[in-house]
Amino acid sequence: MIWHQKTLNPLEAILHTGFLVSLTSYIVFWLADVVQPGFVSRYFSVHIFLLATVVFGVLWSMVLEEYEQRPLVHVALAITLGVVLAVLTWGLADDLGVYRVPLVLFAAIAPILLYSLIRA
Repeated sequence: MIWHQKTLNPLEAILHTGFLVSLTSYIVFWLADVVQPGFVSRYFSVHIFLLATVVFGVLWSMVLEEYEQRPLVHVALAITLGVVLAVLTWGLADDLGVYRVPLVLFAAIAPILLYSLIRA
């Protein structure tokens, strides 16, 4: 229920918010720069937000008191990433001929295989 949410300690809440804000800013500014080249990169590097995301993510993981396992989300994310990688590989591997299909299959299976190796 919404009124029984767990409370975060203040540092964990600040780092969590910093991570989400910097990740969202990176994605939005990067997409704006892809749509209109030079729109953002003319003034500052978009990768500053990526650096902030990594720093906030590492610090947040260090102060995280309780980690909740969500295996269904992990498997869904691995499958989604596999599909995205397969589509990207199919589109970028036009010149590979007969190696295209095995490479696409490997790209599709790689995230799930990596997840199962990490879990073992």
